[in-house]
Amino acid sequence: MGKKKSVVFMWLLTIVIAVLCVITAFPTCTLPFTDGIKKWQPAVMQYDLGMDLGGGYYAYYYPEGVIPESEFRNNRNMIQGAEKEEYTNSYVEMDGVYVSADPEDGIIAADGESLNPEFVTAFNAATKEICARFAAKGYDDYRVSVIGGCALRVELPMSESSKNQTAKDSASQALAVFAMTGEMTLHQGGELLDELKDDDSSVKDLIKSIKVKTRYEVVYLQIEFTEAGKTVLENFKTAAESASSETSSDGSTTETTLDLLIGDETLLSFTTEHIDGDKIKYSIAQDSEKRYVETLSILLNSVMENGGFDVEFRELTSSEIREFSPAYNKNVLMFLYAGLAVIILALIVFAIVRMGRFGGVNAYATLSYIIIVALCYAFITKGVFAITLGSLLTFLIGLVLVNVLNHVVYNAIKAEFALGKTVESSVKGGYKKTLWGMIDIYAVLLLGALAMLIGGAGLHAMAIQAIICVLAAAFCNLLWARAINFTFLSASKNKYKYFRFVREDDDDE
Repeated sequence: MGKKKSVVFMWLLTIVIAVLCVITAFPTCTLPFTDGIKKWQPAVMQYDLGMDLGGGYYAYYYPEGVIPESEFRNNRNMIQGAEKEEYTNSYVEMDGVYVSADPEDGIIAADGESLNPEFVTAFNAATKEICARFAAKGYDDYRVSVIGGCALRVELPMSESSKNQTAKDSASQALAVFAMTGEMTLHQGGELLDELKDDDSSVKDLIKSIKVKTRYEVVYLQIEFTEAGKTVLENFKTAAESASSETSSDGSTTETTLDLLIGDETLLSFTTEHIDGDKIKYSIAQDSEKRYVETLSILLNSVMENGGFDVEFRELTSSEIREFSPAYNKNVLMFLYAGLAVIILALIVFAIVRMGRFGGVNAYATLSYIIIVALCYAFITKGVFAITLGSLLTFLIGLVLVNVLNHVVYNAIKAEFALGKTVESSVKGGYKKTLWGMIDIYAVLLLGALAMLIGGAGLHAMAIQAIICVLAAAFCNLLWARAINFTFLSASKNKYKYFRFVREDDDDE
């Protein structure tokens, strides 16, 4: 590439990187004299934050027969005399929760102190399925903690929200819906269907699939039935038509419904208007509320595939869903960004002081890595993965690696130059000698990130973010930095000064 072309390309590259830096990290501000955008938000301020950075909401799941300490004490204080002691003896304390000792509840074992093994088995199975529901919902940063072996504390990040929902509304829906562990049944006219009265039967014999569909900006559940389920639909339509033809004494008609229950709670009620061939299409919400419909779909598919559990949790109320602050100061994100800015500036200045204009190449590679990762975090993983301290640590490791390996390349070029080679030959030799070592490093890191994909929701999310960082760093080190160095070196008049090299002449006689 000629010198003039190199200079032009160098200025164009500088302008592009400067613009992308503004898009990525220019501080939030209100824009004056604008009719459209009123407020500027950089990419780094558009992340969905994990619980450690953004806080969230939590609720306790108590099985029937298990109550919190506050409820136990309030109940006991309302009782006087001998009944108070009787009430106290009817519960066993388990790490802050109180468990009914009544044999009919089946929670406490015969020794009166430990949990019934059958209850523990059912509780663990229900806990595992609840975790699977939150993972299926897309929560990569959530916590389900077991308390006393018989209750759960569930925590969700605050950032899960939609267009017409607050974050708390969205979290409340998921927390309340996913707590249902009863069996799914179908009732017609208030009575269980005859097809489900057999002990070996299940709703899966009637329902083939449950999916979320959207049409004309309306979200609905599409429930497809099996051959046996089609017969149920035909019988329901016949019964509904018969009922609609009968008029009561006051002139009103009775509408027959097909009800879908989880445990004892009626979740959905269908009429003949919802039937479309062998399917039921149940409209629920506008497209902006699609997340709620997806939550219902996850619950229904979970119960249909796995059945109910012998452990049923008490229904949550809105007052039982509480907010918690981040584990650190609320301004921790700003402090972290400030700290990262200091680290980035220190890396850039140190590289320029030590390596001359090649340090400028390192600065461009560093900024390119920051832009790529920041934009991928903002626009590829937004709404899918939350940004946590682990995400920032992964980003920082990649940032340091880009700078360290550029220093390794510089030292290799310097060593080649010390052998008496020209600058151009030293650059080629330095890159050639460091190429396979760098490829090995990134190959190992990429394999490690890919291996984390088999982990749980949180580990899976971090694995995706690690893959982004590894690929971005590999691109900047192996390709981009070399291309920039070639361009800048071509535009440089003094190639010795470019690398801060000094050719020493021997005076041997």
